[in-house]
Amino acid sequence: MRNLLALVGALVIGFGGLGWYMGWYQIHIAKTPEGNIRVETDVDTKKVTQDSGTALKQVGTFVGEKMDQAGQTAQAGQQPTPGTTPGPAAPPTTNPQSRDTGLWLFGHDITPKTGK
Repeated sequence: MRNLLALVGALVIGFGGLGWYMGWYQIHIAKTPEGNIRVETDVDTKKVTQDSGTALKQVGTFVGEKMDQAGQTAQAGQQPTPGTTPGPAAPPTTNPQSRDTGLWLFGHDITPKTGK
């Protein structure tokens, strides 16, 4: 729950900072003749919608390009690089003649060698 609240807080602060940087709103602080502090905000909704639309178009273009690249790779029949896809395990290379007479562990001959 704390992580969710921290995420919401980070999003609010990020949106506020981004909006201020992009000029989506302005904050005016003034002191009234009675001594009260007055805070006013001006939100430029046209600029917010324009910037949001531009960002969404750029994201859509980027995703479309990546999908086209993936489709062209699939049509060309290019295979992924070796070592990135699982495959059957190679059978262990063993000496069938000494398998019955030697000491074996996990498919490897660990028979002590004689000095003859």
